[in-house]
Amino acid sequence: MLSFKQFDFPPGQDFVPSKETKNFWLYTKKSKRTFGGVALPGLFETVGYPTQMVAFFAILLLEIIPTIYGIEEGVLWQAIAAAIFIDIFLAVVSHIWHDKICKCKNELVNADREVMKEDLKRRISRYTFYTYTFYILILASGILKFYFFYDAYMTPDAIAGAVLVCYLLGAILHIAYTGYFLYTSRFNYKIQSEYSSYVSSGGIAYKDKTGKIIQPLFSEGTTIDAKPDSSGNHHIFKSDDDRLFLETCGIITDKELASLIVRQPFDVQGIIARRGLQRQMEILQIN
Repeated sequence: MLSFKQFDFPPGQDFVPSKETKNFWLYTKKSKRTFGGVALPGLFETVGYPTQMVAFFAILLLEIIPTIYGIEEGVLWQAIAAAIFIDIFLAVVSHIWHDKICKCKNELVNADREVMKEDLKRRISRYTFYTYTFYILILASGILKFYFFYDAYMTPDAIAGAVLVCYLLGAILHIAYTGYFLYTSRFNYKIQSEYSSYVSSGGIAYKDKTGKIIQPLFSEGTTIDAKPDSSGNHHIFKSDDDRLFLETCGIITDKELASLIVRQPFDVQGIIARRGLQRQMEILQIN
């Protein structure tokens, strides 16, 4: 099932989605942010969903309107309808590797050995190649739909050109938005269902069982200074011996992490960004 309602973590609650849902989150669209020269690809966030929704329904109009017109001209509408469903299927399949691409890009940020970096880059290239293969099939499907139309219409005029533009534009929008829209809608359903179970159980189901996790931001003896700060349930604080620690409780979203970073001196933002992402990757693996 799908859900069009997006989820925001309520403040002051210890809800944490299941490992399966956290991993499904990787399929949604992210925004890249750079802090102190360190680029974070995005992990625990979802952006652009309203645009994806509008684009998806625009695609249906772009494909249905010329198809309805084509029926009046004797087009075999069953063939075009089948091609439309094939487009959606191909868009879903092309998105299968997005979670792996997202995870590899985030692992690459903290990879400390060249051989590890090379392995991650090769995996990203391989998964991207698989994705682009299906993108080509989606474009081919758009051309095929136009062929079915033109085979019956047989007139090279402005109407035929407009139909070609509609089908090709629909194919391009499928590539850019359909996979994200459908996978994000599915993610919304999964996390909303788990949160409903959390609420109905009185905060027992999907409760954060790890509690507060406190980790040093810098190695012992480091003289780099940063400011104590808070974002949601997460904090940067100093101990009695002036060591800096990152305290997280539950999911630390990209927005919360960014909020902790941007108020820090520029020369330590990159270090905190790497440490925060490392903690996010640990949270991703917790069941």
